[in-house]
Amino acid sequence: MTIPCPYYRKCSGCSELAVPYAKQLRGKSLRVREVLASALRLNLPPAAMDQLFLPIMPSPLPLGYRASTKLCLNMDSFGQRSIGLYVRGSKTVVDIPTCPVHAPAINKVVQKIFAGSAKVPAPFYQHTKRSFQPGCLKFVTLRYSPATGMTGMILSHTGVERAALVAWAQQVAQPNLGIYESVLSKADDDRILSERTNHLAGPEKLSYQLAGQLFQLPPLAFFQANFSLTEAFVSHITAAMHGRTLLDLYGGFGAYSWAAASGFAATYLVDGNASAIAAAREQTPAVAGLKPVHASVEDFFSRHVTPRMAREVTHVIVNPPRAGLSAKVKAALSNKSLPELQELVYVSCNVDTLAQDLRVLSKGHRLRLASIQAFDMFPQTEHIEVVAKLII
Repeated sequence: MTIPCPYYRKCSGCSELAVPYAKQLRGKSLRVREVLASALRLNLPPAAMDQLFLPIMPSPLPLGYRASTKLCLNMDSFGQRSIGLYVRGSKTVVDIPTCPVHAPAINKVVQKIFAGSAKVPAPFYQHTKRSFQPGCLKFVTLRYSPATGMTGMILSHTGVERAALVAWAQQVAQPNLGIYESVLSKADDDRILSERTNHLAGPEKLSYQLAGQLFQLPPLAFFQANFSLTEAFVSHITAAMHGRTLLDLYGGFGAYSWAAASGFAATYLVDGNASAIAAAREQTPAVAGLKPVHASVEDFFSRHVTPRMAREVTHVIVNPPRAGLSAKVKAALSNKSLPELQELVYVSCNVDTLAQDLRVLSKGHRLRLASIQAFDMFPQTEHIEVVAKLII
């Protein structure tokens, strides 16, 4: 087959471009089934296994699907600039002026602003050097909203003069392109983004539309990268949800909460990202009963969930980072802690930690595993999103 990228096997981005898409889907489906069936010791007839493991949801766009990306801004020892990703296992940067999995709009921004001899406000970082290099542009993070046509661009730098940054940003900014900075210190080491950003030029927030709802998001608010599959993903997670109280844990700016809140008397949206919760609070007047809470999930259970409130919780959505749930959170989701829980939906980007957590959550729990649905959010890579539903 023809591989649609000249940088394949050079950069660390895509590992499956040489594999036909149908074969990628079969391989991911098999891995999800094998890992979870083994961890949970599922000994079911083939027909029952097929009912439990729903067919993988393919991406409508196997290429051109990524609405967000993080790229290295690099300069070699001869002063030659490049923009791209690391060679796997190294700090050598592969120059990728256009990427086949990026949304075309992202490629256009990269080509227009950074390609060739385009004027920039500071030198690029030399990533192969071990020492910290002040006064350089190191990374760029791009986030695109196809429904609104808006792009947010965060420049991560190591102390570039702000006046020069602002002057440059004002020259390249557009009504649909917001530009921000993220200042990296020596202590940030390999971090791509610091904990805060500053607005430089263009729109201050990214207009992002999902399931008919328009969100005004700060640049650091998380959303799913595959815009062609996100609406089906959210719809599956929140399908037929209704009850007394919903906990949307690790919920970001509240995509799941917004989709499900009308079915509940109260919905608690919990996330440790202050900017995401601030964005959710700006939207909440339109949704009755939606209560954004800025806290870690552990602190939310220890400080906010009273025994009376716990008895009102009928549904929970958890969408933890790759490391999965902490022991405290798993204990808080037990029969004893949430006695009226009817449904737990676990959204995972790591099938191995999902397996470990489901083994704990299902042990001695009145909830049973009802369905496992894989979504191919990241075609051409080994990554997979999985939604596991446990119900009474």
